[in-house]
Amino acid sequence: MEFRKIQFTGRSSYIISLPKKWVREHNLGQGDVIPLSINPDGSITIFPKEPREISERKVLTISRRFSPDMAVRLAISAYIQGYDVIEVVFKEEMPIYKVKVRKVLQSLPGVEVILDEPQRIVAKSLLDEDEINISELLMRIRSLVVSMLGDLELLIPSPDDEEILRDINDLENELDRFYFLIIRAVNRLLSRRSVTEGSGVIRRTFDLLGILFIVRNIERIGDHITRIAENPSDINVGYLREKFVEMVEQIEERDLGKIDGLMLELKEEIRSIDYRRSIALESYRRILEYLENIGETVINMALS
Repeated sequence: MEFRKIQFTGRSSYIISLPKKWVREHNLGQGDVIPLSINPDGSITIFPKEPREISERKVLTISRRFSPDMAVRLAISAYIQGYDVIEVVFKEEMPIYKVKVRKVLQSLPGVEVILDEPQRIVAKSLLDEDEINISELLMRIRSLVVSMLGDLELLIPSPDDEEILRDINDLENELDRFYFLIIRAVNRLLSRRSVTEGSGVIRRTFDLLGILFIVRNIERIGDHITRIAENPSDINVGYLREKFVEMVEQIEERDLGKIDGLMLELKEEIRSIDYRRSIALESYRRILEYLENIGETVINMALS
């Protein structure tokens, strides 16, 4: 690490010199304009040139050596990596592959299919990346999970209610959509080499990695709520909802004392569960373990 003295020039300007070696390595000279970013933690990042944005277009070539499910995964991967245009080229006419890929592209937030040919699909993201707020997206997926738990509470005493089960599945699909959107937003921020997201959740670059892990655990919680709904038995849904809300609130509050109490309480509850009695109880235990994972991640974010 180098140290440089701040100097005062003119009537109102403070300046600091740049290392000569760094300037020469990047072919810079007097009069050149270089970008800088003021980070939420007060640090300043100086770039030798405009940070390179992620490549705009991704072309995926699909042949029968891949399964249809792999073709879908590749399309989702291109989306969450931040590509604005996703072009899927099929080496031959592959109707089943094409239907599945088109369906998943149309389900991704902000994506519009702009070209649909027998052996090619082109989709474009219409999202304004600068308008995406990760804190708001986290609150959205929080609301989705709370709604799923509310439906689950209604379903357990009425296990044959197909309408409630259908609503839980619809909410779980919506949860997946926002999960992909958050991963995309985080990857775009990471690709810029600086934190430019203005919510109270993202304070340092390390927080972006924490958010990736947190939303993965929330997505898995949604999967297990659906699993309980498909194999209903008596569990304490009210307790799940209460602890889920309390833990998600700590993503922003980061009160280590509250997190400590929550973690101890979750540990005791997990120990008391005979998860071998039913599929629902096994998933109930898994959800509590995912909440523990979220707590551990928030602790790391609080200390970073």
